[in-house]
Amino acid sequence: MHIIIVGQGKLGMTLTKMLSTEGHDIVVVDKLDEVVDSTVNAYDVMGICGNGADCSVLQEAGAAKAKLIIAVTASDELNILCCLIAKRMGTEHTIARVRNPDYAKQTHFLRSELGINMIVNPEYETANEMSRIIRFPSAANLDSFARGKIEIARVRMHSDNPLCDVAIKDIRKKIRAVVIICAVQRNDEVFIPSGDFVLRRDDIISITGVRAELSVFMKQTGVYKQKIKNVMIIGGGRIAYYLSTLLADTGRNIKLIEINEKRCREMSELLTDDVTIIHGDGTDQDILEEQGLDRQDALVALTGIDEENIIVSMYAESKGVNKVMTKVNRHSSSLLNEIGLETIVSPQIVASNLVTRYVRALHNSDGNSSMQTLYKLVGGRVEAVEFIVPDDAQYTDIQFKDLQLLPNLLIACIIRNGKIIFPCGSDVMKKKDSVIIITAGRIIEDLHDIFM
Repeated sequence: MHIIIVGQGKLGMTLTKMLSTEGHDIVVVDKLDEVVDSTVNAYDVMGICGNGADCSVLQEAGAAKAKLIIAVTASDELNILCCLIAKRMGTEHTIARVRNPDYAKQTHFLRSELGINMIVNPEYETANEMSRIIRFPSAANLDSFARGKIEIARVRMHSDNPLCDVAIKDIRKKIRAVVIICAVQRNDEVFIPSGDFVLRRDDIISITGVRAELSVFMKQTGVYKQKIKNVMIIGGGRIAYYLSTLLADTGRNIKLIEINEKRCREMSELLTDDVTIIHGDGTDQDILEEQGLDRQDALVALTGIDEENIIVSMYAESKGVNKVMTKVNRHSSSLLNEIGLETIVSPQIVASNLVTRYVRALHNSDGNSSMQTLYKLVGGRVEAVEFIVPDDAQYTDIQFKDLQLLPNLLIACIIRNGKIIFPCGSDVMKKKDSVIIITAGRIIEDLHDIFM
């Protein structure tokens, strides 16, 4: 599929890496020669130096025959303009990154009246993910499926966990929770575990289940964390604004520390009285102690500098803060996990998951794929994908034990008429079921792809 990506910043580079590895015909556009050259040298893509809203540049990039343009420059207005011009030139589908909160309120207009197929707001999506984790702090990370009915939580196995040295098939003897362990990260290796797989200390496990059963699992394994009442946010950027807005009416005490005085005034006007705005350096130890870091249930590090976020997060961990979340742009989950930071959130990864899902659906059946949700886990090495079983599927009503499924793949859950099913060999798929597939080392674009 011919795809044009305009803008090679952090998100543009992440998308170029992901989509080029999936075999698409990619043309990247950026104003800087050195950025285009480094991208072309790093990935199997074509590059053009120029303005993505220039008709001649878009013509050279092949806009007249392109299936999709993704505009992710630093300017919302330029992204919107790129999409409008490309669509006039013949590009079938358009995706624009729009981050300004004022424009974010107009997404329906941008889609329905201007014809932009998808609006991506990485900061809002990141804040949304963080708010979900704050509501369920026992999980290091949390992804939801089937409109929130099913979730995948990730936790680390500490030495006192009763499941250490226990085989997957024996877990029900120790834990009564109805959950499925669907993926395990051990050091640099990733496993889709069978029943004989034995869990070890320091494994990071991904668990699938409904929220209530996940809570039972967390309590019985000793990783349960109390509900979060007091939240300290370091940094007053867009993510902090969206997160504060999402949490403002939940009864939590929110304290936001921002170093820029002008931004403090802006935030105080934008946010409700539920959020206390503090002017100061949130990475300064004295200010953190003065503002009662040791009395906080959660700290969220959201400055614009990864190193500052990591340092303040490590300090909060050392002070015993129950839940610490760290925003990073240069994402290396394995390295950060090694130094004790478990809840790492990257706006680029969050946004690229959404775009990748759209591209997969588009590539599969001209935008009418049964794919509903897609998350990349464990640094992108594991995918959790949700599909709706189509009416014309040839594999329905056949017991799983009689289906030839690919190795290193798990059918984690089926949702049928609102009922949650963790399938065994005698279960079957039926039309319109929602099916969650966990896989490592391969790309699944359609449910047909899970068979040998």
